[in-house]
Amino acid sequence: MVSTPSLPSAAHEIADSVLLTDEEAEQFLHKFPLPHILETLQRGTLSYQATEFVCAALRKVFSTSYGVQQLPAATPYALEALDASSYALRRLGCQQLGAALPAVSADQQQRIAGALVEALTDKDTGVGCDAAAALQQYGSTQQGFQDLVSPQGAGHQLSAVLASSNPVVRMRAIALVFGLGGQFETSGKILQKSGLLQPLVKELTNVQDPLTCLSALSLLKEQMEQASSSRLQSLLANFFLPHLEQLLRQADSIVKPMTMQVAAALSAAVVKASNTDTQDGNKSSAPATMVISSIKQVLDVNGRDDFSVAEEQAALDALCELGMQQGGAEAILLHPCRVIQDVTSKALGRAPSPDVTLAAVHALATIAGAERLEAVISSAAEEALKAAVYDGAASSSHQGGPAHVLLAYLEQPFTDLRIAAYRSCPCMKPCQRCENPTSVLCVPELHADAQGKVCRTMKT
Repeated sequence: MVSTPSLPSAAHEIADSVLLTDEEAEQFLHKFPLPHILETLQRGTLSYQATEFVCAALRKVFSTSYGVQQLPAATPYALEALDASSYALRRLGCQQLGAALPAVSADQQQRIAGALVEALTDKDTGVGCDAAAALQQYGSTQQGFQDLVSPQGAGHQLSAVLASSNPVVRMRAIALVFGLGGQFETSGKILQKSGLLQPLVKELTNVQDPLTCLSALSLLKEQMEQASSSRLQSLLANFFLPHLEQLLRQADSIVKPMTMQVAAALSAAVVKASNTDTQDGNKSSAPATMVISSIKQVLDVNGRDDFSVAEEQAALDALCELGMQQGGAEAILLHPCRVIQDVTSKALGRAPSPDVTLAAVHALATIAGAERLEAVISSAAEEALKAAVYDGAASSSHQGGPAHVLLAYLEQPFTDLRIAAYRSCPCMKPCQRCENPTSVLCVPELHADAQGKVCRTMKT
């Protein structure tokens, strides 16, 4: 029988060793066989620190060449560890099962994968995250991916976890599903057909529970940003955008701002993928149309509905997200609803609040190309931008044209506003007289007065 006091001591020595040899690993398992170690840990007689030392020692032992060879034989003990009362032992079980997956038979892989899916529901966050990491690694193989998305494999259990009443567990499982979608070129389409994305759709469209809806929106945006390829982003965006369109029609003032921003981010992903994939130069901006129409309702200066400052800021931020892409900027400038007129009216004319003015000036700068690698837009889009800029300045309290408005902003003591004005200047056409890159605001009839001041201010 193993002496309990000697096990922590030996484990401490192994855990503190800089380099563990195969011979030392074999000696440890020979002196302390796995059944005895597991029995000792499950009895709960060891202190917290001693338990941590034992688990750390086992991780080190199974990371050696000798330990890797023992993983298939150790699988039953790792499966048993998932039911232990010690969270440290359950975490160790998840880690070792993940390491064992490549070395066991297909039948054993399915059994292990099913156990790890169940471990996603563990009350300890560390255990759930370790299980998700092991499954993510397993899903990086064709066999593992098929097992995890197939109803005949672990996909059935994964579907049950996705329907959990615990929101933390649901979000953990949804994040895993998104990660699986980026493994192979066809995995995104397979994932869409599997039905595993439907739980997130349900979360997104749950307008009766704003907190759940906001959490789902946040997760969707985060996972889209972390997607492994623009192709996967485009596939997922096309899948979720129709549901976001429904949400935009139904959302209240709490949910709508974030919905607009996420919908714009997804539309920008589709436009970006289109720019990459299209060979003939025709950039598809169709996905942005719905988002722009929804944003127009919020920003419409002639509209009858009243929207909060936060909603207007969110709408302008959403336009910034779209305007980062050339196709998105052209969609904004050429959209029949003429939302660019509302942007310039709030940026250069009269806005309901200074915060909206600031957001509108930044939006105008982004749409005009302040941060795009390809700032050039079509002639029609450029004319629409120029007309909107002059129309917006015409409603300003400042006498003169657009350059006078910008000059007034640059002379303000508010740093945020001055920065926004500077961003608006250098992103359009160059000034022919002073050879300083400014915008379409630099026109000959204004150069001697306000525009010259703007150009000189930019040089300083």
